[in-house]
Amino acid sequence: MKNRIKRSMAYLLCVILLSLSITACGKAGSGSVSGNGIKILMTLHADDDSFLNTLADSIVAKGQELGATIDVVYSQKDTETQMQQIANAASEGYDAIICRLCDTSTTLQMENAAGNLPIVFINNEPEIDYLKSDKYVYVGSYEQDAGEFQADYIWSGLGKPPALNVIIMVGEKMHAAAPKRTNAVKYFFLDNKVDVNYVWVDNGDWVEDVTYAKLNIFKKTGQSFDCIICNNDTMAMGAIKWMKENGYDTHKILVAGIDATDEGCEAVRSGDLYMTVLQDTAGQGAAAVQSAVTLAKGGSVSSVSGASDDHKYIWVPFVPITPQNVDQYK
Repeated sequence: MKNRIKRSMAYLLCVILLSLSITACGKAGSGSVSGNGIKILMTLHADDDSFLNTLADSIVAKGQELGATIDVVYSQKDTETQMQQIANAASEGYDAIICRLCDTSTTLQMENAAGNLPIVFINNEPEIDYLKSDKYVYVGSYEQDAGEFQADYIWSGLGKPPALNVIIMVGEKMHAAAPKRTNAVKYFFLDNKVDVNYVWVDNGDWVEDVTYAKLNIFKKTGQSFDCIICNNDTMAMGAIKWMKENGYDTHKILVAGIDATDEGCEAVRSGDLYMTVLQDTAGQGAAAVQSAVTLAKGGSVSSVSGASDDHKYIWVPFVPITPQNVDQYK
């Protein structure tokens, strides 16, 4: 894929970027672009998503560092509300928009509502056809890498058996990352000719309690399983809680997550979570603000580290987190 950083190059880039800019689960260094006088509206789909709140905090902090004004509003998962927030932005003096879409199917409506204002999409990736070079761009991490890291590490941790019984807990149905992370797991096993029986694949909606409840339903099937691969750490915490309360050994039946949250990193350290994947909130936040400021000034995102050749994406690499390296990031 032209728009992704090649996998062989991505890990080397991770090492370089992380050594320069990340400490304690992701703190980014400063950028050179000045945001003085730039006013940015950030519209988020809800205020109850712990990962998104951490990302939003990093965006606000980066805005302050660069001198830009960033105002945060929430649409509470209502697409009409989000569209109105974006439509009001120009008349309220904003120069650019950072948007976490409620629903990626409304991308075109949000762009039409924005008028001449550029939009930097975060956390929920629109279809490529709705992105436009140096106007409507996406800042994030290449989701397929996260799923591939999970499958690779889990399979290796179990001794690379020829066959596996796998549970996958998937994120929200309307979130673009969920099918990409899930399908990457499946493609990894196919590519490595592993005979996988997916004994349970269900939506945990990124939520611990929902995951726990879904696994209680799975329990009634009486099937055995070798691992639980979760689209994020919060669902992994629900899986671990369920396993412990039902007599399963989390050190033998392996669990994987994504995001390297504080709780996830602690679970990796204890051994309850076999591995997670760092989604660098500080790196994504810095890239989002740098992109928004640059576009507000009429510039090109080609100046932002991680920009794709077509100027539609700014990729921030994922990094697998295990007991061997967790203390570098936490």
